[in-house]
Amino acid sequence: MDAAEWRNKKGCLWLMLGGLAFMGLVFGIIIYVISRPQTAEVEAQEWQAILVCRQQLSRPDITPQRREFLGASCREMEKQFRFKFPNATQ
Repeated sequence: MDAAEWRNKKGCLWLMLGGLAFMGLVFGIIIYVISRPQTAEVEAQEWQAILVCRQQLSRPDITPQRREFLGASCREMEKQFRFKFPNATQ
């Protein structure tokens, strides 16, 4: 193995290690965001988003396809809200 081949393999190794470190950083950030405690402010913001979704759903000028999509989105948002905040009183 000559010097050029060795440098090429060494560069590939550093590239792979850098990629793995980047993936570890991304996963660490995701885990941090998911494991943060939910505050009352976050709960209020998410509930407000559900109310806006319902308000959009009640508009008379939307198409049936859009109404069906919005309805499914609102139901999913509320389902996720109930999962995250089981003691919510809204």
